[in-house]
Amino acid sequence: MIAENDEKKRSKLWRIAMTVSSVLIIIIAVFFGIRLFTSNPLEGKWINEGSGLVMRIQGNGTASLEWPDETDGSEELRYHVDLKSKTFTLYQGEEDGTPQEVYDTSAESGFAAETMEGTYDYSLEQGELTLTEREYGDQMVFEKE
Repeated sequence: MIAENDEKKRSKLWRIAMTVSSVLIIIIAVFFGIRLFTSNPLEGKWINEGSGLVMRIQGNGTASLEWPDETDGSEELRYHVDLKSKTFTLYQGEEDGTPQEVYDTSAESGFAAETMEGTYDYSLEQGELTLTEREYGDQMVFEKE
């Protein structure tokens, strides 16, 4: 056994063990606290049951949209999430974050992107994402997969 009969060594080892474990607990708590308040709550795969739209929101600022019934492949859009005002903006544009009005009206690409571009208010409850169009108030409900 460590420090069999030496109370002084045992006490020192106990203090070291308690200090290390306390520091680890604090570091883990800070990590999860930061991650909880700075992560993107919309990240993941979302499916709209009514239209069949599949939206994959990735952490690098891109969202992939695909309508399995209407088009083959997927459309890539940029997005911005404002956590304070709870808005979600989809746009085609530059990588610096400024929206750029670019529409591809060809038959095979651009349809999903053109119809989904815009700013939405979002509500997230129990794995259900509701996007409300700011201009007309239309709602789309997505389930998280």
